[in-house]
Amino acid sequence: MKLKQALSVNIVLLLLLSTSVQAFESLIEFGADGRVFSQPGPPPTSSEYFSLSLRPKFTHQIESQGIYLTFEPFFRWDQQDDERSHADIGEFKAIKVFDQWELEAGTSKVFWGVAESRHLVDIINQTDTLEGIDGEDKLGQPLLRLSRIFEQTTLDAYVLPGFRAREFLGSESRFSLPFEVDSDQAVYESDKGDDHVDFALRYSGYAGQADYGLSWFKGTSRRPQFIPSSTPGVMLPYYEQIERIGVDVQYTVEAWLWKLEAIRQDSKQPAFSAVVGGLEYTLFNMQGGLYDLGLLAEYNYDSRDNAQIIVLQNDVFIATRFAFTDAASSAILAGAFVDMDDDSRIFRVEASRRIFSDVTISLEAQVFSQIDPGNVSYVFRDNDFIRLDMAWYF
Repeated sequence: MKLKQALSVNIVLLLLLSTSVQAFESLIEFGADGRVFSQPGPPPTSSEYFSLSLRPKFTHQIESQGIYLTFEPFFRWDQQDDERSHADIGEFKAIKVFDQWELEAGTSKVFWGVAESRHLVDIINQTDTLEGIDGEDKLGQPLLRLSRIFEQTTLDAYVLPGFRAREFLGSESRFSLPFEVDSDQAVYESDKGDDHVDFALRYSGYAGQADYGLSWFKGTSRRPQFIPSSTPGVMLPYYEQIERIGVDVQYTVEAWLWKLEAIRQDSKQPAFSAVVGGLEYTLFNMQGGLYDLGLLAEYNYDSRDNAQIIVLQNDVFIATRFAFTDAASSAILAGAFVDMDDDSRIFRVEASRRIFSDVTISLEAQVFSQIDPGNVSYVFRDNDFIRLDMAWYF
């Protein structure tokens, strides 16, 4: 039995062997969303999409033994796009707490980073490209984590047994690539393929008004390259072995937030560096305390300097954030990415509001403007859309 399968089996055994249910909780999120695109895609691509999603979360605590169990699967069914219909186990894990140590085993999601426009240092989990193109959605990763907690810092050590390849939308889907990708025939630099065991370390903490993290990763790259297959017009994803070091820092001074993420990556390809840094300034109690207004600006740099294959290699992100002080937790984030080389622009709006105690409505819109043919985003130029989502919680 593979180690990544054994981890999940161990969690099931913990659930079955726990004799005293001291704290069991469940939260079920049921969602319905619709997407409308301003321009029709190539036949038979639709301009209107409707889908349903289900994300139950079950937690169980055996406090007398310091054990915490979590199970969170995810399901989506898309009426028009079969490629987007999928399921995943986001989390299926057990955490054991003892003294100043934590041990976690199973499938989990780990987030690193502080920037708004791009999460450079975040690398543990594979991106769920079937959910969206912004890189925010992730697949669960089999892992073992051992953490040592000090007074103001934490040292996390990760063993990542088994790699999850990225899925790609088909040619009849929105946001599909301009070529067909055969994910089932993925090629790996490691002769162990997707059974390669990766390793990561992270040292994080705070000092005064600064929160920081230092990270190291060695293993299979989560982002594939593409190589031709024996079938004309079909490409194969190629996953190289990489070693990456990263740093993220957030410094708070009154109403100011200063943010920085930076990485250095080595592989058989030429080494490269990437940085995203910027600030956020908040104006509190605007319009008589109706909302707080955040002003954001970040700069993205990548030393590879190739706009045809690298996203955000010389780009500025500017945005405003409205955080309303109402009981409905209303919020709006509106911003734009501007390429400093070719003036390509991408506008985004995200908004959310609770309309009942157990219902939330969310809005997302994106517009591609003046996209240069040499920009990697050119392939998506006809995919301006607006998305409305409603989520019920039980």
